[in-house]
Amino acid sequence: MHSLEVRNMTLSAGQLSLDVPQMQFTQGRTCCVIGRSGSGKSLFAAALSGLPVPDLKVSGDILLDHQPAAGPLWRDHVFVLPQEPAAALDPTMPVRKQLAQILRWRRDPRCPWASTEDLFAQVGLKPADGLKFPGQLSGGMQQRVMIAMALAARASFVIADEPTKGLDQTSKLRTIELFKLLKQTGRGLVIITHDLNVARDLADDLVIFEQGKIAEQGDAAQILNGSGSQAAQAMIKSEPQMWPEKCIRTENNAASVLSIQDVTFEFAKGAPVVNGATLDIREGEVVGLLGPSGVGKSTLADICLGLLKPSSGSVRWLGETADRKLIRAERTKFQKLFQNPASAFPPNIILGDVFDKLTPASGTGFYSKSALMAKLNLDPSVLLRRPDQLSGGELQRLLIVRVLLAQPRFLVCDEPSSRLDMSIQRLAIDIIADYAAQTLAAVLLISHDKTVLQKRADRFFEFTKSGLLEQRASTF
Repeated sequence: MHSLEVRNMTLSAGQLSLDVPQMQFTQGRTCCVIGRSGSGKSLFAAALSGLPVPDLKVSGDILLDHQPAAGPLWRDHVFVLPQEPAAALDPTMPVRKQLAQILRWRRDPRCPWASTEDLFAQVGLKPADGLKFPGQLSGGMQQRVMIAMALAARASFVIADEPTKGLDQTSKLRTIELFKLLKQTGRGLVIITHDLNVARDLADDLVIFEQGKIAEQGDAAQILNGSGSQAAQAMIKSEPQMWPEKCIRTENNAASVLSIQDVTFEFAKGAPVVNGATLDIREGEVVGLLGPSGVGKSTLADICLGLLKPSSGSVRWLGETADRKLIRAERTKFQKLFQNPASAFPPNIILGDVFDKLTPASGTGFYSKSALMAKLNLDPSVLLRRPDQLSGGELQRLLIVRVLLAQPRFLVCDEPSSRLDMSIQRLAIDIIADYAAQTLAAVLLISHDKTVLQKRADRFFEFTKSGLLEQRASTF
């Protein structure tokens, strides 16, 4: 049984610094690390594993079995599941071949699964999935490929950075069970998450980062029962089920901003992804869209935005048929808040330059750039960095600022809070809902979290596997 220990660690990158006096991990136990977006959780994971990060400075000791670690631990002792699994997979190689390389070069002798087929079956993937390239798989499927690699790889510890972000409830439960399986194989788990339910299901030990320090660490059950530190209690109170109820709109005479009628969409020679969908979103209204991963929610959103042409049915913007002429004229007013913020920013351009050169001019008052950044707890210094120097949560908040500066009439929000900690989730969604109410914009809010939609949407629809939209009540 191996142990991993951190002593007197100090790390810094840009304006961020983190002090970790002492922390210990052992095989067969799971430690969850939680904290606000930008608190240094991902940088800590990189420092612990030895992965290189631009501008990251680390001091202190990392001990393996009470001895100073000889070189980066990711080489032999630690397997890292990054926040973006696609970034760790070769986009030019089928995933089965990538898993086969793990079995050939880094296989754990204790691994009971001898073939790629056995490993894929263990994580719920079909043999045909192994023939696909990473870009042909959903984010949840990419995550399962990485977990299959972790099951096979020679490593005593697995560090997973936000492994359940953006997953629907079914996929999240499946991922939790896979981490339990990793623990059963003898690995020690270090899981970085903002989802307290993941911590409740998996954690033996819990660490909370707050303002560059460890606010609390210890037994997870004791901390999460409500008797922990102020930081822990604040996180518990920020969970969606604790949010106050929204005042639901009752007016029915507002003008229609987006309307689709009997829309069907299918890829070539395939079953319909969208099947006879009808939806109308009016001025100032927030309409939710719920459904499992891969069911077609983003496809429906792209049809609403005029990015995909339906196989049949009609799409109307502002009461008129959304033909090419209207789409060109109104394109800047029909916007999308993307699920993956890293892909929405040019990777090698300073973020301040992105806003100055590629973003519409800042508005005034509440919807100015400076006011929105202040509302979302973003320090102006983040604009001096590149996208890869910010956390996923910071990038997601910047993306909200950027899209609201365009002053859209219709906004698709695709999982807008999936990378945000509990304390920021409500703030971000409330800012979007307030924008809709004050400017009479229409919002389509896509989420895997039913509670979020019940708390913040005026009404919401569930997207079924048959491609149908079914309206649900926004009450408990």
